[in-house]
Amino acid sequence: MTKLAINGGSPVRDVKTNPWPAWPVWDEKEEKALLEVLNSGVWSYNGPKEVEFNKLFAAFTGTSYAVSAANGTVTLQLALEALGIGFGDEVILPGLTWQATAATVVDVNAVPILVDVCADTWCIDPKEIEKAITPKTKAIIPVHLYGSFADMDAIMDIAQKHNLYVLEDCAHKHGGEWNGKKAGSIGDIGSFSFQLSKHLTAGEGGVLTTDNPDLAEKLDALRNCGRRPEGDAYADRDKGAGVYSDDGNFIQSGNYRITEFQAAILIEGLIRLPEQNRLRDENGIYINSLLHHLPGVSPMRRDKRETKEAYFNFAFRYHKDEFKGLPVEKFRKALESELGIGVDASYEPLNSCSLYVPLTKPSRYKLDEKHWEEIDPSRFKLPVCEKIYKEESVCIHHKILLGSKADMDMLGEAIRKIYDHADELL
Repeated sequence: MTKLAINGGSPVRDVKTNPWPAWPVWDEKEEKALLEVLNSGVWSYNGPKEVEFNKLFAAFTGTSYAVSAANGTVTLQLALEALGIGFGDEVILPGLTWQATAATVVDVNAVPILVDVCADTWCIDPKEIEKAITPKTKAIIPVHLYGSFADMDAIMDIAQKHNLYVLEDCAHKHGGEWNGKKAGSIGDIGSFSFQLSKHLTAGEGGVLTTDNPDLAEKLDALRNCGRRPEGDAYADRDKGAGVYSDDGNFIQSGNYRITEFQAAILIEGLIRLPEQNRLRDENGIYINSLLHHLPGVSPMRRDKRETKEAYFNFAFRYHKDEFKGLPVEKFRKALESELGIGVDASYEPLNSCSLYVPLTKPSRYKLDEKHWEEIDPSRFKLPVCEKIYKEESVCIHHKILLGSKADMDMLGEAIRKIYDHADELL
C-alpha cells in the first residue's frame, strides 16, 4: 500500500487545513506608514522615513553609518566602487552564493576569484582564500549563507595579513552575531538585501553598513547620482574629504536610491525582526536536535562563536547512501509533498551557474583578451560546492521557523516517513 504523499498517500501536513505561517509579515502598522508616505507627497530622495530607517539600522547593526539603496545587488556594486575596486583587481568570493556576489565584481571591471566552501557550513573556506591570494588580490567577500556564518576571525586575520578589504555579503544574515558583533559590522562594509524572500523585506531594497566615515560618504554619494551627502552625519566633513577631489567636485554615479514606501515598511519590519529571529533560532535549534537523531540527514554546523543566529531559509544536509541511494532530487520532491511547502537545492555553483554567464556580454565585459579569459567562471574547480548542490543540499523557506514546536516535529516526521518508505521512490 502506498504511504508517501508524492505517490498518493496522505501527507504529514495538510496545508489546506493547517497552513504554514505566512510571509511576508505585515499588519495595520505598515498600512498606516504607507498611507503617511502617500499623503506626504515625499515619496523618495532622502525623505524622513529613509533617514529614520538608516539611523535605526545603523543602531541595530552597531555601526556608525547605514546607507539604503535600491537592492542588494546595487549595494554590493556600490561597496566595490567605494573601496576603489576596478580593472586589474581580483576579488575572492565563495563559489556557492547568489550570482550577484560575483556579477557585481565583473560589473566594476574586476575579476571574481571563485573558491570552495566548507562542507558543513557552505560558507567560504579560509584555507582556500589563502591559496587564492595573488599580488592582484584587493578584497574578500565572505557570504553568510542560509543559516551559517563565515569564519570571520580567520577571514579578518587573512585580510589584515595581506592588507585586503573585507566586504561582508549579509543578504542572509540580518541580525546574526559573531562573538557578539552583528553581521555587517565586522568587515570594512556590510551589504544587505531586502528582497521579498529575505527575513527583513520591503519587496526590494538594500542597505550598506560601515564605521568608516570616508566610505560612508562615498557610498551615500554613489547611490545618489554622485551628489554631496546631506544630513547631520556628514555636517562636519571637510569639503575636500572622502570621495571628492580637492576642489570639491562630485563623483560620477547614477540613481540607486530607495523609496520612502520601502523605508516605511522596513522600519516596521525592523521592529519585529529581533523577536522573529529569536523564534527562528529557537525553532532552528530544536529542528537540528531532531536531525541529529534521524538517519540520512545532518544539521549544518553551528560555530560556537555564533552568539545569535539569523536564518535565510532553513538548510540541512542529505546523505543518499543511508536512503538506499535515493537521489536528493527525489527526496526533496517527496518532502515537498509531505509538508506542502517548496523544498529546494542550494544555489548553483558559480562555475556552472545558469544565471552567472559573463561571457554572454562581450560588448560590456571583453575589455581585452586576457580579462575575457579571467572572468570565465568555468576555469574554477569547486568540488565541494558541486557536491553540496548535486547531492546534499535541502533548503526550506524560513517562514517554517515562525511556527510552533509541533510544526517542527512535522519536519522530522516527514523525513522519517520518507526514510522508512524510500523503496517507493527507487
